[in-house]
Amino acid sequence: MKTIMAITDFSERSATALERAAAIARGSGADLMLVHAVDDSLPRHILAHRMSEAEEALHQEAAAIKGKKARCEAVTGDVFWALHRAATKAHADLIVAGDHRRSPLRDLFGDTTVERLIRVSAVPVLIARTPVASAYRHALIAVENEEGRELVEVLTSFGKAAPGKTTLLHAVSAPAEGLLYYAGVERDVREDYRLRIEEEARSRLETAARKARPPVDIRIVDAPPPTAIADFAARAGCDLVAASSHARRSVARGILGSVSSELIRHGSTDLLVVPRIVSDRQRRG
Repeated sequence: MKTIMAITDFSERSATALERAAAIARGSGADLMLVHAVDDSLPRHILAHRMSEAEEALHQEAAAIKGKKARCEAVTGDVFWALHRAATKAHADLIVAGDHRRSPLRDLFGDTTVERLIRVSAVPVLIARTPVASAYRHALIAVENEEGRELVEVLTSFGKAAPGKTTLLHAVSAPAEGLLYYAGVERDVREDYRLRIEEEARSRLETAARKARPPVDIRIVDAPPPTAIADFAARAGCDLVAASSHARRSVARGILGSVSSELIRHGSTDLLVVPRIVSDRQRRG
């Protein structure tokens, strides 16, 4: 990991993001940059004033970071597009943002800035919510298909800030089982079908776990993914959940899996969302 971009709007939520970004930068040896975006729809004289204020505030926040120098940049434009351009220009390997302000109406009818950024981002985005330590205690990697190895690799790139413990969790989905039940297929046959699905899932997870340092635990549960993730994270005291955004190719950007979307809007741990276009590039490499 070479460059981490921390987004700030100068709120307490952003202060958590800056602390987390600095901790990962120290642990990985990456460069750290702080970015604030100003909406360019403002009148010109107000925009110039806001930019001046933003630049001063950015340098104050950078000066307050202990043990890590950071460069600062104030950008203008439609906020989430401006942040996306800044990350692209800086060749950022990770974007760190604070949690969104929770609003039932917004969650129901529209995306937050961070969620919109995740939909277009070509790099992983970390939403910082939990109190910051030098490293994560326990990460839960939510695996739906074959993205486990790539998610493990991103966490490993955190260096000394990587989690001390990691669990790969897969909520088993056997879509044909219900059909088999209603078709009158015997219970033993249905059970064999489920066991085969579980064995295939475990094989994928074991492949993903081989490169993990330290070794990871593997859990396969029979439950809807959002429920399984929330329950395990609470029981195990996880402070980080990692999931894929399912953006497999550039033409498929903007597609968020239902699990990732649920975690963005309602999760309580830190959340790392890794776009599948990153996963695909790592797999080819």
